[in-house]
Amino acid sequence: MALEYSIYNGLVTALGVMILGTSFGIPALAFLSEISGILRQRVFMDKFARQTARLGLLFIYSILLAVAGAWAIIILYLKNPGSWIEYDIFWDFSLYLCLLSAGLFSLYYFLWDRLKKIKSFHLALGALAVLSMKTFLALLFWAVYRELMVIPEVIPELDSIFLPILAQIFIISLSGAAALTLAYLLLRRNRDDFGRDYYRFALGFGAKWAIFFILASPVTCIWLFMVAGNGFDLTYTAFPGAVYALALILMVIVLSRIIRSDQPMRNKAAIGLCPVLVWVIIVFRLVSYLELTNMISQEPVAHTFIREWVELF
Repeated sequence: MALEYSIYNGLVTALGVMILGTSFGIPALAFLSEISGILRQRVFMDKFARQTARLGLLFIYSILLAVAGAWAIIILYLKNPGSWIEYDIFWDFSLYLCLLSAGLFSLYYFLWDRLKKIKSFHLALGALAVLSMKTFLALLFWAVYRELMVIPEVIPELDSIFLPILAQIFIISLSGAAALTLAYLLLRRNRDDFGRDYYRFALGFGAKWAIFFILASPVTCIWLFMVAGNGFDLTYTAFPGAVYALALILMVIVLSRIIRSDQPMRNKAAIGLCPVLVWVIIVFRLVSYLELTNMISQEPVAHTFIREWVELF
C-alpha cells in the first residue's frame, strides 16, 4: 500500500528535515568560515565562524539528547524491534556518532582561543567533528529511506537515487544553516555587541554563503536526472520543480538585498523570510524525491499531495 503524503505531512516532514540538516550544517558552516578567515586573513570571518560554532553546538547538544532519548526508549523499553530503523545496532552506532561529534565539536569551540597558534590541530578537530556529524545524518536518512521506500540494499549502490538526494540535502542544509545564522546574529545583536562594521560584514558574509549553496543545489538535479534515466517523467515533478526554482530565485533576491544594504540589521523581515523559503524549498524537494522513487519502483510507494494539485490545474 502506497504511503499517503499529504500537505500536512509534507510541511511537518520538511520542517524536521530542515532542523536535522541545519543542525549539522551550522557546524560545517563554522568550519568553512574559519578556513576562509585563515586563507583571507580576515578577523571578522574568524569572529563569524566562532559565533556560528556556538549556535551549532546548541543544535548538536539538542540532537544528542534526542538520540539518547530515542535509544533509551527503543532499546530499554520496547525491546522488540520490528523494523530496520529500530535495530539495536542502528541506535547504538548513532549514539556513538552523536557522542563523538558532540565531544569533538565541544573541543573545537571551547579551545578556540587556546589553539590560535596551532590552527592545524584546531582545524583537524573541526574536520573530524563535521565528518562524524555528516556520517550520522547520512545514516539516519538512509535508515528512514529504507523504511519508507522498502529498499532491500543495506549499502546504497552508485546508481541509486539516494546518493544525489543526500548530496542535495547536504547542500540545501548549508544554505539553511547560513539563513538561520543570520537570524541568530540578529537576535544576539544586543548581547554580542561587536560594532556596526562587524555586523555589516557578518550579515553580508552569511548571505553570500546562503546564495552560494542554494545556487549549487540544482547541480545535483542533473545527477538525479541521469540516475532516473529513461524512466524520468515530468508529470508530477514539473510543478514541485517550478516551485523550487521560484523559491530559489526569491531567496537570492532577498539575500542580495541584505548584501547590498548599508545597514543590513534593518532588514529584519528579509532575514526572517530566508528560513521560511528554505522550508518551502525542502517541502517541494521531498515531493520530487518521492515522485522520482515512484518512477524507478515497480509499484508506487507514495501518493503525494502534488497529484491532486496537478489534476486541479
